[in-house]
Amino acid sequence: MLKQIPRHHVLVYLLYLLVAIGVTYPAVTSLSTAFIGGDTSDAYEMARHVWWFKTAIQTGEDIFWQSNLGYPEGFSGVTLWANPLQFFPMWVFTFVMPIATAYNITILLTMALNGWAMYFLARHRLGHEHHTPALIAGLIFMIFPVFQGHLFDGHAGLMVQWGVPLLVYALFQYIDTGRRRWFGLSVIFFVLSPSGHALQVIYLLLPLMALFLFAQLYNRIWIGVTRVVTVGLVGGVVLLIYLFPTVGDTLGTSQYVESGGFVRFSIDLLGLASPSFLNPFWSDITQYSSLVLGTNIAEGSSYVGVIGLFLALIGVLSHRNSRWWLLVAVVAWIFALGPVLKVLDQPVTIGVAGYETIVPLPYALFMELPIFELARTPGRFMFLFALAFAMMAGYGMAFIWTSGWVRNSRKFVRYLAVILLAVLIFRDYQFFESFPMQTAQIPQAIHELADRTDIRAVFNVPHDNLLSAKEALFLQTAHNKALIAGQVARETPIDPARLELLSTMETPLLTDAGADIVIINKQRASQMNMLETLQNRALIHLGAAIYEDDRYAIYETPIMTAEPDSVYTVTPDERQNTTYIYKEQPGWLEYTATFTADNRTIHLLLNDERVHTWTIDGTQRLSVPLPIGRRGYNTFHIELDPPCPVRFNAEILVCRDVTISDIEIVSFTDGPIYDPIRLEDGIELASFFMPEDFASDSAVRLWWRLENPRAQTDIRFIHILDENRRLVAQADDNIGDGERDGQWTETLSLDISELPAGDYLVLTGWYALPDAIRYDVLTNVEGAQDNTIVLGTFTIDGDE
Repeated sequence: MLKQIPRHHVLVYLLYLLVAIGVTYPAVTSLSTAFIGGDTSDAYEMARHVWWFKTAIQTGEDIFWQSNLGYPEGFSGVTLWANPLQFFPMWVFTFVMPIATAYNITILLTMALNGWAMYFLARHRLGHEHHTPALIAGLIFMIFPVFQGHLFDGHAGLMVQWGVPLLVYALFQYIDTGRRRWFGLSVIFFVLSPSGHALQVIYLLLPLMALFLFAQLYNRIWIGVTRVVTVGLVGGVVLLIYLFPTVGDTLGTSQYVESGGFVRFSIDLLGLASPSFLNPFWSDITQYSSLVLGTNIAEGSSYVGVIGLFLALIGVLSHRNSRWWLLVAVVAWIFALGPVLKVLDQPVTIGVAGYETIVPLPYALFMELPIFELARTPGRFMFLFALAFAMMAGYGMAFIWTSGWVRNSRKFVRYLAVILLAVLIFRDYQFFESFPMQTAQIPQAIHELADRTDIRAVFNVPHDNLLSAKEALFLQTAHNKALIAGQVARETPIDPARLELLSTMETPLLTDAGADIVIINKQRASQMNMLETLQNRALIHLGAAIYEDDRYAIYETPIMTAEPDSVYTVTPDERQNTTYIYKEQPGWLEYTATFTADNRTIHLLLNDERVHTWTIDGTQRLSVPLPIGRRGYNTFHIELDPPCPVRFNAEILVCRDVTISDIEIVSFTDGPIYDPIRLEDGIELASFFMPEDFASDSAVRLWWRLENPRAQTDIRFIHILDENRRLVAQADDNIGDGERDGQWTETLSLDISELPAGDYLVLTGWYALPDAIRYDVLTNVEGAQDNTIVLGTFTIDGDE
């Protein structure tokens, strides 16, 4: 079989290649100037990664370390290792042709290979004489709407599905014969099947192998059970060994585990009967289809087609072997529905005991399990559905093709009918009359940046627009400069505080970050209603653009002439729950704001670590000290406890939110502040700030680090002693709840207005009730002999 390729296989592949050209038309007319895919596709991101493969090979860089993203540190790109067929042979083609041409040709070749692999499987499962039914099965598989939807979104890796039909074929052969070569081929195709996208392990391999195993168990074919398990175990081990370098990077990266979308990226209950709303063949029902699919064209595509459904039903009724494929299709469809039932792209709700609730589905049992939580797009189970559905349709076509009235008709009539049938299937499934294309043209001014040696990095804005971020990656293929941001997939790992503050376009911040060039994506900024704001910032801080057209504006960061401020802050979100801070040097800040809430608990977090907790009832003006232990970017965030639900019916439920206004941030010190003083039981005074003129400003700021939760019997104290070491003022408070550990910062103001003139000592420490025994101070500091920490002294003059 592998020694030579029969001529008819070449002809079949070329036929499917013509179909791929037809589906993607007019791509064939602009292979080098545009990418196949819509305006929101991942084609730009894919193109950049392909360019990086080529560039890294040419320059000797590490392909799996993104040294020219996240300037200056760079970040890991080892997850690219997980999806080799997503980029191969695309990156090889880039050595001899433009990136867009390499991308488009790879897509066309892959689509044709998908069709041929399905034809190969169907021909052998239906019988070697059934060329025509196998051709129809391959056609249905390769142009099934889920493929076209993901092609529109530029998911090139997910288009690589040809390994799955070949795995099914090899596995059937191994189960039936037990020969070693089929075992080897089964393992090979098991490993290759998710090589376009590693998460196909969840969407395809796991359910497919489980259903193979179920069929053998149901029929009590124990040798078949053994062979399926053997292939699964060996293939799984090989796959795990290959993917092992990427596991830690994937599980430890928020872009994979926090992106959500389980409901949004699932299919609609009515999707099976909903063709593309951009298909002119079904123009009369496009409004209905648009309600079903919403904006989720790729992940929500599940249309089975009129003719495809007719053939599949005949197949199920006429061939017993097709009923296992029906089971595969039903299981895949149920999982593709996601965790909750949707109709017209909205969750279905029912009343239970007077309360309204959603309708859960089986996928909800798995979606939060380890590994499964990465599979945030259950709609991709439709790839497995497409495989099963194409096989059922193939069986149906085989029944029709071998029927007496077809065999007795003229050969010319038969093949003319097949051609007409194929055309109708094509038109029924067609997503677009003219497939969308994304321009590959980059202005010459951006290309010319590559020749400049004075540019360290480029900062692209808006940074928080995913489409702008993908486009920024593509622009790198022209200017060849490092990017301040950038990503391998989905979202950038760069600190949002850094990107938000750089978006203010303050010259000192851009200079410090190495952002010598700023590029505004005018189209994406306009979509966010941010264009005027960004252009005004650029004009104020950077001057006039050095180049501008209808797509981009390029600015150059001027040489800094003034001394930079010590602190820069920005509060981008409307509710002001998050504030980003840049501090030139370590030191103490104080955050003050007016809070309004109805008996709500809020937690204050500095760089994702809780530093304080308040309960707000009414309107209060409050302050909290912020110890900045290192220079650079910081995030201060306020969160509700319990938080407001992401989705709730506002007509029934009201979430008591918190309103934050009049934010003020003051800097007290510049310079190193972390000077830890250890106490027993994991208590540490990391730093403190006591004003020099304590007599006028009697507030002390403390930064505690607690290794163990503090009980309610643990008391932190601040004592003021007079010259005779008598206690004259104090603040003894419990700041533990039995659960709190980590960090705790506080400002304590003591009333010293009634103290007489004299010298005073301020000290702190901890003791435990009920015996008031102080915790030992382990660091050799003043006061340690008494298990206290002396914070400082102050003097009240006689005339005060």
